[in-house]
Amino acid sequence: MSLQGFFQNAYVTHDLERAITLCGAAAGIGQFMSMDLELPLLTPEGERSICLRVATGWIGVLQIELIQPVSGHIAPYAAGLPADPSDATPRFHHVAVRRDDSGALAREVEAMALPVIFRTSGNGISSVFVDATASIGHPIEFVCATPEGWDLLGWPKST
Repeated sequence: MSLQGFFQNAYVTHDLERAITLCGAAAGIGQFMSMDLELPLLTPEGERSICLRVATGWIGVLQIELIQPVSGHIAPYAAGLPADPSDATPRFHHVAVRRDDSGALAREVEAMALPVIFRTSGNGISSVFVDATASIGHPIEFVCATPEGWDLLGWPKST
């Protein structure tokens, strides 16, 4: 397992708009890009879907992702949420690392022998979430994308 290509810290929240206000001011992010997503997930238990509200913002080459689980298979995110649903404070969930070769990524995930939480893909972006809690305390998302997919994610042009 390598965190080479690290580019993102991701957080979960009960209220995306309030989390944007809290996190944006604290981190110095002037603008977040928000979207509502319905994603197909391939889990160890089979195919599932999830609806999320997501916002991303950049601080140089670091992306901050805020995630509000809405419906469907939200268990991978819901466990990290505060017990009080009125608490919108973002809670750390995972880091993401960039990979540019999907075949190499598949081999890396297999070699790690870590539990796969889920896989998803769409819009030129594919990702694999693995459970690295036993070794580093949190999940890791491995992201592989086409140039158009990286553009969609807002990847900084200077890197």
